[in-house]
Order: sequence, then C-alpha cells, then structure tokens
Amino acid sequence: MSSQDNLSKEATITQLFSDAERIINQGEYAKALKSIDKILNLNPKDFDALHCKVIIFLKLGKYQNALDLVMKNFSEDQLPLERVYCLYRLNKFSEGAELLRKYRTAGNNDSGLRHLEAQMAYKLEDYNASLETYYSLLQETDSKEDTYNDILTNFNAAKAALLFSGGKLKEKYAMADSVNTYELAYNYACTYLGRKDFKKVEKLLINARNICRKSLSDDDYSEEEIEQELGTINVQLAYLYQLQGRTAEAINLYQSVLKFKGTDITVSAIASNNLVAAKKDSELFDSARKLKVASSNTLDTKLFRSQRRIIAMNEALLSLYMHKYTVCQDVSRKLLETYPENDDLYLILASIPYRQKKTTKAIQELQEFVKLKQDSLSINFALMQLQLLQSNPTSALETLENHLSSIKNDAEKYRPGYVGLLVWLYEKVGKPENSVQALDQAGTFWKSGVMSEESRSILKQTAAFKLKTNRYHEAAQDYEQLVKDDPLDIQALAGLVASYSQYDINLAEKYESSLPDITVQSEIDIESLEKVVPGVKKSYIKKADAKTIEKQTKTTPKKKKKRKPLLPKNYDPAVPPDPERWKPKNERSGKKEKGKRKQQLMKGSQGVAVAGGGIGGTGSANIAGRSVSNVSSSETTVTSQPEQPAPAPTSKPKGGGDKNKKKKKKGGNKW
Repeated sequence: MSSQDNLSKEATITQLFSDAERIINQGEYAKALKSIDKILNLNPKDFDALHCKVIIFLKLGKYQNALDLVMKNFSEDQLPLERVYCLYRLNKFSEGAELLRKYRTAGNNDSGLRHLEAQMAYKLEDYNASLETYYSLLQETDSKEDTYNDILTNFNAAKAALLFSGGKLKEKYAMADSVNTYELAYNYACTYLGRKDFKKVEKLLINARNICRKSLSDDDYSEEEIEQELGTINVQLAYLYQLQGRTAEAINLYQSVLKFKGTDITVSAIASNNLVAAKKDSELFDSARKLKVASSNTLDTKLFRSQRRIIAMNEALLSLYMHKYTVCQDVSRKLLETYPENDDLYLILASIPYRQKKTTKAIQELQEFVKLKQDSLSINFALMQLQLLQSNPTSALETLENHLSSIKNDAEKYRPGYVGLLVWLYEKVGKPENSVQALDQAGTFWKSGVMSEESRSILKQTAAFKLKTNRYHEAAQDYEQLVKDDPLDIQALAGLVASYSQYDINLAEKYESSLPDITVQSEIDIESLEKVVPGVKKSYIKKADAKTIEKQTKTTPKKKKKRKPLLPKNYDPAVPPDPERWKPKNERSGKKEKGKRKQQLMKGSQGVAVAGGGIGGTGSANIAGRSVSNVSSSETTVTSQPEQPAPAPTSKPKGGGDKNKKKKKKGGNKW
C-alpha cells in the first residue's frame, strides 16, 4: 500500500472518529457504533476504536458484549475498570471481587476500582468491608467534588444495611447528618430506622420526599415520573408506619405506589410483600396474586438474600392461612435447605398440625426441632408455650432448663427475663427453694461486676421473692445493697423498710423517715374516695350536697305506692261489666249447647242397627260374600281401606278425655 493510500486511510479514520464523537455527544450511541465499526473495518487492532466500542456497549446496557470484547482484544491488565464493571452489572459479584483482589495485590489503587470494590462487598452483604472502603474514599475526596455526595450516599446505605442485619456500627462511622440531596436524606433515614429511632426516621423521609419533588419539578419532570421516583421513599415511609402499628396509613401508601405501572420492579416487589404482611389473613386471593409478583425469578439478582427469604417465607405463611397444609409443608422444607439458619421456618412447620387441632403432634415436632437447634430461643419458647397451654408446667420447666444449659455466656443465661420465667415455673411446680437458688445464682453473677441495670433488676426480683417467702433478713441484705448503690431508689427503700419492720422496728423507723411524705392534693375529695366501690363507675357515685344530707337526717315515714288496677285493652267505663264474667264459660246463661244432634243419633242400646250402616257402622256388613249380623260389641269392624294415623295433639283437651272409650285390641284393625 502506497503512502498516499495510508494518508487517505488515516484521514478517513480521523473523520470517522470526529463523526462518532459528535453523535455520542448527542446521546445517539447506536449510530455512533456504526462509525466505530467502520473504523475497525479499516483497522481491526485500533486500540482507541476498540475501547470506544466497549464504552458504547456499556452505555447501551450490553454488558456481556462489552465483556466479550474486552476478553478477546485486551490483556488482563488492560481496561481493569471496564472489566470489573461488566462483571458487577452481570451480577457476577464473587468473580468480580476475586479479580479486584488481584488488582489490589498488584498495587492498583484506582479510586474507581475501590468504589467498585465497596459496591461488590455491599452486594455480597459484607457490610463492614464495604464501610471501610467507603470511609477511606471519603477521607481522600474533597467535599466539593461531584463524586463526594455519591460516595457519601452509598456509605450511608451500607451503614443502614449493617444495622438492619443486626450488626454494630463503629464509632468512627458516625458522621454528621447531611441532607443536601434526597438520596442522602433517604439513606440517613434508613440508618436511623436500623437504630429504631422512628421519630427521626419519619422527619428525614418526609424531608427527602419534599426535596425530591422540588428538585424534579425544577428539572421539568412530569407528575408520573416524580411519583415513580418517590416510590422508594414512600415504600420506606409505609414500612415505618407498619412498624409503628399505623397499618391503615401503611396500606394506603403501598397501594398508591403499586398503582403506577412504571415503578421500579424491586420497589413494586417490596411494596407487594409488605402489603400482604399488613393485611395478614384477609383478602388471601389478592395476597396470593401480589406475592406471585414479588417472587418473580427476575428479582433474584436485584433483592438481597434476606429480602428473598422473607418473601419466600410469606408465601409459606399464605399457604398456611389458606389451609393448603401440604403445600405449606413442602415449601417450608424446601426453604430450610436454602435458609437453614431461619428458625421461623421450623415454627411454620409446627403450626401446621397446631392449626389442625393436633397440639400433641405439634409438640412432638417442636421437640424434634429442639434436638436439631437446642440454642434456638424461638423454637424453645414456642415449645414451652404449647406445653403450658396443655397445662404441663413440668415439661415447660424441663425445656427451659435444657435451653439454659446450652447457653455458654453467663451474661445471656442470667438475663432478667430468663430468670423471671425460671422462678415462675419453679413456683408453678411447687419448688420455691429452687426459685431462691436461681435468684441467688443470678444475683451473685451480677453483683460480681459493676452494678448495672440488669444486676439491679435481678437483685430487686431476688429481694422481693425473699420478702414474699418470709426470709426477711436475707431480703433486707439485698435491699441494703440496692439502697447503698442508689439512695434515691424509692422502691428499694420501701422494700428495706418492709423487711426491717418484721424483726427490727427501730431500723424500720430509721429508714422510714427517708421515705418521701405522702402529699395530698387540695382538690382531691377524700370522703368521695372512701365511698368509691371497686368495679363501679365514678359517674354512678353522686356527691352528697347539703339538701341531700338534710333529707337523709329527717325520718319521714315511707308512703306505700298504690298499684294501678289492670284493665282490659278494650275497657270502656261507660259500659257496665258482665255480671257473669267470673263464671266458667260453660256455666254462663248465654252458652250454646253443642253436639245435641249427635247425642240424639247415639240414643239406644249398644248393638241396635242404625239406618244406613255401611263402612264404620255397627250394623251388618258383607265379609267374604256372606252376611254377618249382630256383631259382638267386643269385635272391631273391618274397613275397606287402611286406617290413617291421627295427628298428635299439641295440648291436653279441656275437661279431660272420654274415660269410657274402649281401647283397641292388639292385632286389630290390620289390613
């Protein structure tokens, strides 16, 4: 190729680079890619063109294409930032972290790589490593630089994640609040949410929402776009309301976020899950539909492991509420393979037989689970609860003792809650001496160090129990120690006086003088308080005035009230009453005689033929073609149809029945 051709080729490449730069500045990356491809057709090994193509792929979101291009055309030490960023965006966090360690070992301390290292650690839920990297970056970055706020925002996000996961924050990471942007305000709110400072959280979230709306409105964003951006803040605010028990407000906020179709898929999933949790066992079919959205496979790489676990556990709980016990059991056992550390899944499995009214089976399953996880607080306490519901405090005591024996840390073993429950169970099974022994052991442990809130609580429990069981000298010793540590503790001082009063009146009187005087407010009416009866509302007790007292002192004879006469509804005073109204109806003069014709028909001796005998009569009847006359009075006439049963009477007839009526013989009147 001649030199003229080379010059023409270089000029063409230069022109194509200029065209690509112009198009990239306009944001049309797909068109710019065509210009870069033309350059590579002319020179396939052009480093700048290849690098530019990698950047365009990243801008277009084609991370796998960018990674393939880097792997094919560049050595491992070339384009380290682009290589690691591709792995990060492809959710290959472990592979990216390993590559970063190689670069750090080789002495590459590029700030961009370190930022990616912190992000990788955050995604791998290694929050302490993420915080350490962000902290060092903040120390090296000028607060006036644009990247400073980005680093600070991610730093606060890592702090919040550490607190949510149950970790403890180092003192050096505590920095002054800065709410220059809504992202910062939001992440600071998340940090305080991890600390359970709900008042501060609500204030910061509302501030973040106001800043977000104002800044986006100034940038001419549409209302729908603003609402979509506010989705994350609103979901976190709704979660705060849910934690505070303000369920109705939380549900309204979740629903307002979900009604926008353009909301980020991660935000929608969390809102759907939290809405299902807020509604609990109501609207189950709607909850099933929402959880199906929240558990989509596309969210596996976007949600943290803890978030995926909670959503999956809620699916199992929903199956339990819908009485799909087999499905619930299969899902829970499958989840235990993925999340063996989650004790709540064992409780769900035990809840299946319990909801089927099989409490004994539920207890047996929990006992098996306790063998697997003896140190689990939730499983042991669930087992104790069912044993107590079965009125079996002995088994509950045995469960608690086994659980306490598995705890190696004495500070955990002698917590006031554990000790109080142990003492209560000992009293239930009739072992008061064991109660005192348990309290003494806990008291000895807490007395050995500096008096703390836990030690004071245990010592008060011990002293109160000794006072209750008439061990006054020992109770006085414990109360003395409490008063010595805090002379202003009125409760301990009162206990000391009560203990001394049982065996040393002088000491009791000495300490009694230290108790504060009982001050009675002037507006309190002592006489009315003495008249108050427990269980009766105050409004029912009227204060006696001077007139009432005067009336009560006078002894006036009580007047007997005359009862008004009872008159009929249609009583007319102008019409005189019936003089025979007190006589029975059958004895009154105006009574009509009933059944006179029937009595006339029945005249005559028994057996006399009556004209028109026929069926049911007492005359003759043709039986089997022959005439039979003068049927005996003791026989029953055979009729031409079966006898119908008479209806049962609803009440006894007045005047009694016919005593002379003959009973039918057994076997008679059969068809």
